[in-house]
Amino acid sequence: MASDTQPPATEKAKPASIWRNKDFVRLWAGYTTSAFGGQVTVVAFPLVAVVLLGAGEAEVGILGFVGKAPLLLFLFAGYWADRFRKRPTMIATDLARSVLLLVIPLLYLADVLSLFWLGVISFLLVTCFVFFEIANLSHFPFLVGREHIGPGNGHLQLSSSITQVVGRSFGGFLVGVFSAALVLIVNVVTYVLSAIAIAMIRKPEPVPQHEGGKPPKVLPSIAEGLKWALRHPLVRPTLIASLFYMFFYSGIEALLALWLIKELALPVYWFGIIMAIGGPGAILGALISVPILKRLGAGPGLFWASVVGNLSLFLVALATGPTWLKVTMVGATIFLLSLSGQVSMVNANTLRMTVTPLRLQGRVMASQRAMAFAAAPVGALLAGLIAAIPSIGMRPVMIVCAAGTIIPLIIFWFSPLPRTKELVAPDEEEPSRAS
Repeated sequence: MASDTQPPATEKAKPASIWRNKDFVRLWAGYTTSAFGGQVTVVAFPLVAVVLLGAGEAEVGILGFVGKAPLLLFLFAGYWADRFRKRPTMIATDLARSVLLLVIPLLYLADVLSLFWLGVISFLLVTCFVFFEIANLSHFPFLVGREHIGPGNGHLQLSSSITQVVGRSFGGFLVGVFSAALVLIVNVVTYVLSAIAIAMIRKPEPVPQHEGGKPPKVLPSIAEGLKWALRHPLVRPTLIASLFYMFFYSGIEALLALWLIKELALPVYWFGIIMAIGGPGAILGALISVPILKRLGAGPGLFWASVVGNLSLFLVALATGPTWLKVTMVGATIFLLSLSGQVSMVNANTLRMTVTPLRLQGRVMASQRAMAFAAAPVGALLAGLIAAIPSIGMRPVMIVCAAGTIIPLIIFWFSPLPRTKELVAPDEEEPSRAS
């Protein structure tokens, strides 16, 4: 008789749509709004340095170093995320970034904006980003549940992709009409709206519990997450590969605006248009990311997406010829990077969130980010300083940076990732056994 009253096993096993989770909808709304403003800033912020303040190769490299130095705080941010409630951190850092961005147009209107102040604000903005990013990513599995991690990441990345099209196109239009410094006000507003959306989340977030009732010490707590990540056969290669990728990619990223405007002699408006080209690629990547995750598995999906994205960097480094060819080559890079980036992000985040115990989510995520961005400030600084040497210039630096991104592909190939389709559930009691 039990079979007459119980629903079929297949129905019980099928999770409800994530869109029925109102708190996810609130998080998604805040994320989408913030991402839109962030994409406007992606277009406007470099132009403040290069066009308004006349930054050259060395200055761009130094700004890149200053803007990436706070990424070294990821390990401490992971400790913070696992030590305190995450939602208040997310709200506070959204509001802080809103205030910091507002300072730039105010200084510009007062005619006192300089590269020094731009560097200081950039440092503080990225510091807030570090704490927000770890709190948000480690809070996500708690908010949606493990069964919704993959689809949830897919929906967020799709929103991110759409905002790349709309935000960067809108940003490109705005910098053609207004000063790039004033365009940043758009992101000021979206950060405030994001904070409001997060504050409306209703699911109670418990205060993290610790063994013995005492908060763990900072360094041992950080070390626990880092050791777990380095011992896990699937997480370890992503950490090491990220270190090499960000070192070389940060050099390209730091020089990109100057490369397009000075070396390739493209008009300023082309910068916004080219950045917007990534939008359709990002949308396509977000749409195919979950199907790839389900069909290939997180490991193979991450590997092949990385192959496409990393090799595409040679196009921007080798761009030459008439305007249409240069725009096509650079635009193809941005398109493929955006497409592969969405697939990589969904697969990598799903892999890491699924195999990591809940109590270590913040620290393991922070370990990955810390390894990824530890070399980023150095890569950006060295690229800028070496490119400033007259006998070298930017093109050799861009080519070397593109070639350097092959190293992560080699690391992935010799790891279990390309052959891992099924993910093993974490051992909550003894995570170190993952080795």
